[in-house]
Amino acid sequence: MGKFPIDDRYVVSLGCRVSIEHGPTGTKVEWSVAHLPKGGSPRPATGDREVGIICPRCRRAFSVRVETATKARVKQRVQRVLGWLLLLSLLVTVPLLIQQGGQTVEEGHDQAAVADIGLLLTLAAVGAIVGPSLLATAGLHHGVKKLRYLGDDGRKSVWVQGHRLF
Repeated sequence: MGKFPIDDRYVVSLGCRVSIEHGPTGTKVEWSVAHLPKGGSPRPATGDREVGIICPRCRRAFSVRVETATKARVKQRVQRVLGWLLLLSLLVTVPLLIQQGGQTVEEGHDQAAVADIGLLLTLAAVGAIVGPSLLATAGLHHGVKKLRYLGDDGRKSVWVQGHRLF
């Protein structure tokens, strides 16, 4: 999965499963990835738009939803801001956790101290795990979503076995 800059044109990266190999340590899946349409198409000016595509490998018809460039950029920025805020929250939660962990507690007040340490530990874990994850995946959002299979009768189905968006 690569990072794509969001501009006024979009490209759908559609993967069609080629093979699956089951091994003793895991499963290896090979994909044939096609970038459709060649050269890109203009994004919608307002609102989301449903776009029909055909898998070049197996000739099945699909539809995807394409967002406006502004909406896709906003989602990407929000994800980056949330990731940085969660990482910066570690500057508060870790020192408080260290301070709370080093204090002695009276016998009658031990339940409140344990609850405080548990809350701080949970907040620190969320900041340490979710923050970098949001930052790492923020660039992967490029405004193409909701892959749907188009049946012979024209109805959409979420059952897209053997296909995925990259």
